[in-house]
Amino acid sequence: MAGFGWIAKRIGPFPAAALRRTFGPCSDLCRVLCTVPRRRAAPSGSRRPSPGLRRRRPARLLGTAAAALLVLVALPGCSGDDGGDSGYRLPSEKLRESEKAVKGKAGRSADMRFTVIGFREGMTEVMGTHAAMGAHGTFTRIRLLAANEGRDIQVFDTWKQRLLTSDGKSLSPDVNATMVKRQPERLSVGAAMRAEFDLWFDVPKGVKVKGVQLFGSPPVGAVTDPAPVRISLP
Repeated sequence: MAGFGWIAKRIGPFPAAALRRTFGPCSDLCRVLCTVPRRRAAPSGSRRPSPGLRRRRPARLLGTAAAALLVLVALPGCSGDDGGDSGYRLPSEKLRESEKAVKGKAGRSADMRFTVIGFREGMTEVMGTHAAMGAHGTFTRIRLLAANEGRDIQVFDTWKQRLLTSDGKSLSPDVNATMVKRQPERLSVGAAMRAEFDLWFDVPKGVKVKGVQLFGSPPVGAVTDPAPVRISLP
């Protein structure tokens, strides 16, 4: 902090209480700026400064202003305020074999916000803990993040969800693949809770995936099912 001594001498002492209250982490700097002695007033009867010295006063004031500006620039960096966190720091997950990461694919139905984060298609079979199952066409797997933004429980029903295909049809989740891969059929998602899981579909050969249609559950007081959200894929 010695480097700030010359600044303090130029601009005089600062109010110690205000500096320590505002810039507590910078106690060393506060000590330098608050303990520089004030210049004593000239004794009575002393000689007035020469005209040449008076002419240099504007330059001296300019130097003082520049020194004060340097202090103002330096102090905020020492204040200890890092701006705070804007969100959770979640651990990253590795992609599974042949899986593609998906970004910017999100939507909301009722109080449930859905985000597609992974996608894979063209699988001919699935392997579970006790069985293997072949597809009639090819399996498509969607990695889904469901977040409840409401104040009550949302119930995610796997069998209500639909895969939209290029032939204009909508496909229900495949029961066999869902069971073999141990994915939920119905899932209670509490308030401010998030859940991440897979949706499995058996897609006929020669048909392309166009999107997914996702349903939340009715919020408190609703008497009808909420409108679904459509998310384009892949």
